[in-house]
Amino acid sequence: MDEDLGPIAAPVIGAPAIVIPRGEAPGGRGTLAAERLFAVVVAVDEAPWQYGDEVIISVGERGAAVAALARFREARPGQAVFTRQSPWRPFDRRAFDRYPVAIAAAIAAPSERLPATIVEAPAPPPGTALDLEWPGLAAPVRAVLVRSRLAAGSRHAWHLRFEPLTPEAETVLRQLIAALAAALETPAA
Repeated sequence: MDEDLGPIAAPVIGAPAIVIPRGEAPGGRGTLAAERLFAVVVAVDEAPWQYGDEVIISVGERGAAVAALARFREARPGQAVFTRQSPWRPFDRRAFDRYPVAIAAAIAAPSERLPATIVEAPAPPPGTALDLEWPGLAAPVRAVLVRSRLAAGSRHAWHLRFEPLTPEAETVLRQLIAALAAALETPAA
């Protein structure tokens, strides 16, 4: 890693750990169970990774987290073992570009669902899977972010690839696209 990425830091055993995907690897959450030399052991409920999957491991609370590049090595009962590939560095997830948004959301717990609004969002990397909900659809629609680009008015345009849609979802999505296209058309003079 480059020297301008910040000072080398150290993770705290027992701190919350987030496994952030780099590429096609899935993400996950757990607790840092051990860290010695290049081995990083995260206590997890399940280890969905394949040998060699590339990830970033972030350890610690927001604002005090450290992170390192790693590759998945093996699964043990209740643990995922990674090989660290970079020094631990301070990691501020809020340091990345963030964009104002107004996205309807819900905070879901096993016994209840509370309405919420997301007011700020980070720029997700290409390959990020998004579950999009529309009024009138019984289930979310899955899309993958292909790329993001700066658009007019300091806004960002997301190019999405939708996974196979149900006929119901396809109808709703076609209606949304038609409404958006109609809004872009200029009236004839």
